[in-house]
Amino acid sequence: MVDRIAMDKGSFLGYGNLDDLELVGRAFGYDIYVDETHSHEISILVYDRNVTKRFRGIGNKMETRYRVVSKILLTKERMGCSVSMLQVDSRYKGKNLAIKIYRFLMNRMDITLMAGTHQSAGGRYVWNKLAKTPGVVVYAKKSPYSKVFDFPKAGNRELVSKVFDLYDSDAEIFAVAG
Repeated sequence: MVDRIAMDKGSFLGYGNLDDLELVGRAFGYDIYVDETHSHEISILVYDRNVTKRFRGIGNKMETRYRVVSKILLTKERMGCSVSMLQVDSRYKGKNLAIKIYRFLMNRMDITLMAGTHQSAGGRYVWNKLAKTPGVVVYAKKSPYSKVFDFPKAGNRELVSKVFDLYDSDAEIFAVAG
């Protein structure tokens, strides 16, 4: 089920350290790290290693922190990984980072993405653009256990299905590398 929600447009994600994170790869000029300390969640952090902040930490030791470009929280589900939250720092908007990150995750980590149960207008727009992206297949199921499938088409600002309603219904939307 994908419900429409409203969210603030601006977000500043600050700086973070790389402790306890595993480097998954480097893409589109950024480093992508994963934190799988929770068994049912995957946290993806995208860092800009060119923008740093140094400060004195514990024991008066100098620490370097890196600017967080994006945070993604995925929840492991039976059919793939549901996108619980995706945030892009406002300073990095307009670069199609969400789509690039999704493609990276689908290709590099072999993940099937599921649209989260709540999507903002921006989230619906990202999935709409994802459907237009070469090498990505977006499909939908009428409900979690339904055998009725559709391949929604990109609309103006959100996906459109001719078979069933995608939003505010029991439909599930998926994306795979294709």
